[in-house]
Amino acid sequence: MRPVNDHDNGHEKRRGLFVKKDAEEDLVEIAVHAGRESLERIQLRRRFAAPETATRDLLSGDSKQTKIGRLFIPPGRGPHPAVIVVSGSGGGFDQDKAAVLSRYGFATLALAYFGIPPLPNWLHRIPMEFFEGAMRWLAAQPEVDARRIGMLGVSRGAELALLLASQNPQIASVVAYAPSHVAWAAGGRDRQTGEQNPVWTRGGDALPFVPLPLRGFMLRSAIPVVGLKRPVIFRNLFRAGLRSRVRVEQAAIPVEKIRGPIMLISGGDDRVWPAGEMSDRIVSRLRRCGFAHRAEHLHYPKAGHMLRYPFLPTTPRESRNAHLRNAKFAYGGTAEGDAQADAASWPRVVAFIREGLGS
Repeated sequence: MRPVNDHDNGHEKRRGLFVKKDAEEDLVEIAVHAGRESLERIQLRRRFAAPETATRDLLSGDSKQTKIGRLFIPPGRGPHPAVIVVSGSGGGFDQDKAAVLSRYGFATLALAYFGIPPLPNWLHRIPMEFFEGAMRWLAAQPEVDARRIGMLGVSRGAELALLLASQNPQIASVVAYAPSHVAWAAGGRDRQTGEQNPVWTRGGDALPFVPLPLRGFMLRSAIPVVGLKRPVIFRNLFRAGLRSRVRVEQAAIPVEKIRGPIMLISGGDDRVWPAGEMSDRIVSRLRRCGFAHRAEHLHYPKAGHMLRYPFLPTTPRESRNAHLRNAKFAYGGTAEGDAQADAASWPRVVAFIREGLGS
């Protein structure tokens, strides 16, 4: 499946990746060809939420007028089990994933935590108390069963989901796409101290994190990226960070404290960070600690970093970043590998959430 151009279907201009963040319907055209001859074309509209799905917004800011979350409430008699959906380093909130999940009978909250006002504009110093406040709001909604709340996160959002669940027994199930077994630093430094910024805080204090060896990585990447016009492969940066054994041990997420089942999904060719290796470390830690709940790792060798629900375009393979002088960076995998992984994993994700939340 291919996007028509850089503007249609939520595909952001000058980015090589298909981006879908809203829950608006998409126009899809299916064409049949025999050689150069076009035999048939048909158009359909893909709706992400089921008919009669209700929505309610979580508001923030001084005037309580800024939307930082949207709750999708499925039709039918409640209270429903609930899932909090958090995005990765792209920021904002993934309404599309929440809308699709709500079709299966879950009340789903797409929650933003940076990237839109009045939230931080980039991923740094995010208080864990913010998420606990959102959880209290969700649990108070009359359509939600507060005893059955799970969490689904992607990339840095998967790191968050595991970390938050390890600190809050109210979270009864976790699905982590392309996760990390440690908390990582933010991408920048504090202007006053020169120290790397944390991503997560509690009580104003930084949670332990693994620093990113940015200077050496930038020097090693200069010739391939600038001279040869190759995309940046961030996986090498994170692998270098993992060599710091002391900091890795300090920043390890205590996943054994999670009070419910855990599903991890990773691609074998993830070029953003080594999600497959980090997922294996999570599973090893759970086994060592005698984890009492189900833990499952779905690994797809030909897939990359951008795994999600199926039947979206996977043909765009790269993206651009304004902070890197608009240089390209690679997500890894192949179009076929990602599409097959999405189709294979999604039914298992839904079944896993249903089992974990008892729905």
